[in-house]
Amino acid sequence: MGFNMLELLNNSSEENKKSEKVARFKTIQINVNDLIPSGENFYSTAEEELKSLKDSIEIFGVQQNLVVKKVDGGKYEIIAGHRRYLALKKLLEEGKQQFEYAPCKVENEEDSIKDKLLLLITNSTARQLTDWEKTQQAEKLKELLIEYKKKDKLPGRVREIIADILNTSPTQVARMESISKNLTEDFKQEFKEEKVNISTAYELSKLPQDQQEEILKEYEEKGNISIKDVKEKIEDLPIQKGYEEENALAIIDNDIVDTKTGEIVERKIPNYLAKKMIDRIREMNIDELADFICDRCNGGGGCAGICDLAITCTSDNKHQTCVNWLNTQT
Repeated sequence: MGFNMLELLNNSSEENKKSEKVARFKTIQINVNDLIPSGENFYSTAEEELKSLKDSIEIFGVQQNLVVKKVDGGKYEIIAGHRRYLALKKLLEEGKQQFEYAPCKVENEEDSIKDKLLLLITNSTARQLTDWEKTQQAEKLKELLIEYKKKDKLPGRVREIIADILNTSPTQVARMESISKNLTEDFKQEFKEEKVNISTAYELSKLPQDQQEEILKEYEEKGNISIKDVKEKIEDLPIQKGYEEENALAIIDNDIVDTKTGEIVERKIPNYLAKKMIDRIREMNIDELADFICDRCNGGGGCAGICDLAITCTSDNKHQTCVNWLNTQT
């Protein structure tokens, strides 16, 4: 993406740029007991990680200011720095009163959307997130970016911006959206606890809820589930009428498009590929994908107008030609 989202959020508004007299924030020491965690914070606070941070703060102090905004009752809501806050609370519980105050940047702008985006982006870069946290983050980012786009100029597609923030692909963001929207609460809890991985969670999310509940019963009996188990179930169980259409991806002008949002999920997939093959195609490596396309192309004729190398493709070199073309599309 051609811009830095965090830098964009940290810039002053156009009005403040015209008047340099207005500071965007001030830095002060705030009593830890006057800080309130944000309800928007969903990140895990594992005891081991928290202890490590607490020990570091005890030796070196707080190396990075917390970011807060003033709320009613003389309190301050934390925008960024929840783990630092928890570490300071633990130090105080141990009787170490020198950690009673935390260095905080107090935001002056009344922009709740920007505050929430700042919290999400700051946390995404602070440490390695779990797949559950990334999925939750993707969902929140989508909501906020859609709102942000309504009042501020923001280049690029929402899904591509989210992918850039999370350092992943737009396709993976689409899978996260499917998990957030379609996975049952029971399986979401298993996913959160890392008992079900993201690939299995995504496969499960493609099933209607009653079929997920049926698989859940088997999962509870066995104590585990694999992506292979789910795929086998998908093949065995009849898909409820209307479900596939509700969650369909369509091929429009050679792009795979989410029919509900209109957003492009993947680009430049030949328009002769059926919708039911899309998920299988996504899992192929480049050699497998080349074989798949070559079987339908027959040496360039079937891909004319799609593949830039079709004119040079023959039955003898078709696989390598297809690999070369696919490498130009990534």
